[in-house]
Amino acid sequence: MSLEIVRTIASGRTDLALCTILQVKGSAPRHAGSWMLVGPEGLVAGSVGGGRGEAAALAACRGKLGGGRPETLEIEMQGTEAEGPDMVCGGSVRLLVEPLTSAAPYRAVLDLLLGGERALLVKRLSTGETAVMDGSGRVVAGKLERLDPVRARRALESGRAVLAEEEGLFFDPQLPLEKLLVLGGGHVGRAVAALAPGLGFLVTVADERPEYLEPARFPAGVATRCGPFTETLAAFPFDPSTYVVIVTRGHLCDLECVRAVLTKTYRYAGFIGSRRKVRLLIEQVLSEGFDPAKVEALCAPIGLDFGAETPEELAVAITGELIAVRRGAASLDALHQARRARRSAP
Repeated sequence: MSLEIVRTIASGRTDLALCTILQVKGSAPRHAGSWMLVGPEGLVAGSVGGGRGEAAALAACRGKLGGGRPETLEIEMQGTEAEGPDMVCGGSVRLLVEPLTSAAPYRAVLDLLLGGERALLVKRLSTGETAVMDGSGRVVAGKLERLDPVRARRALESGRAVLAEEEGLFFDPQLPLEKLLVLGGGHVGRAVAALAPGLGFLVTVADERPEYLEPARFPAGVATRCGPFTETLAAFPFDPSTYVVIVTRGHLCDLECVRAVLTKTYRYAGFIGSRRKVRLLIEQVLSEGFDPAKVEALCAPIGLDFGAETPEELAVAITGELIAVRRGAASLDALHQARRARRSAP
């Protein structure tokens, strides 16, 4: 999904066709759920993989600009000759090509995304009927009969598109722009802020020390906030798509931030530290009566455990964990179990 594409469709423009990847088998350039928007002028936004396959999809979309029923298109990429004309990725892709006859579902999606909430587009392949569910699983636009709530919930939570062939439905989760608040502009915070924008995060770095927030220290587009952490956390617009990385100058500042963050709504929160520091801070907030489930869910020590030491290595470990959370990685349970074991080790 691209917010640009959702905005364009939601604007009510009628001369558009949408191509969506329904399913990928084997190796292919793009994943299920990738979109390409086409108008009379050709490609408007997005991509379903480029090359001859995308050219065929563009041609099919042009044929739907005047209306009609949705149709599926199969693209084979099983060429066996390096110098041959066939695509040689090694997989196949099934596409849905549809005229866009109503902007209403996409307006509902846009409202949810701008509110920091996930949305789920559910499409009936044969007719193009579309329903929209919010992050709680409530239908907020459209209506579809025989909708499997378990499958819908699974798609919402994982963020992965699912083709339900037996039902003739496609579950297409849409993820909001994700905000990353980095508390601490030191070496590790700076390294995280250097990586995260390229991963699609809207990054804000906060610190109490103005010299650590000089614009030259960060990539273009990274916002900075200077002042007491408690004030920054009180003013920051937390929502279900907020990620928080706590890497301040010391354990007292970290503890102050953890206390404030635990009162907020967020998708991810973690803080840096040794096993001993982590254990002491967690015991402290538990003794203060914070929700044990939220405390237990804190990612601390923060980041994937692969022996990272330098700020740059730690930034890779931290952003790798952010991606795992974003994608609902199957390995997350194992990561949390390993973290609990590290916390309790002497």
